[in-house]
Amino acid sequence: MKLLRNMDQLEERADLLPWLYRVATNHCLNHLRDAARHGENGGAADFDVMPGPAAVSFPARQLAQRVLARFDEETAAIAVGSLVEGMEQAEIAEMLGISTRTVARKLERFLTQAKKYVERS
Repeated sequence: MKLLRNMDQLEERADLLPWLYRVATNHCLNHLRDAARHGENGGAADFDVMPGPAAVSFPARQLAQRVLARFDEETAAIAVGSLVEGMEQAEIAEMLGISTRTVARKLERFLTQAKKYVERS
């Protein structure tokens, strides 16, 4: 809806994709925060993946969801942005409104802890 409401602003943007990521991420983080404030289950949603050659197998998806669920929303967003979407740390920092050092630190911590979790599983 934000995209449709602000269509006139998009014509001027050369950086459309980062803006879309930022809007989608902020919307999801706000939704999770609001749900937590109201005592609702704000856990990770189980999104459908389009079938195709790039689709990850179901067990791998489940493992990825379990790993991501062990981290706060910001760290999960950093991990997905970097490891899945291939975004640069500076892009992620700008999108989330944090420093690149914070992105690097949280990504490093994510990788270390995720590796330990997967090895134990």
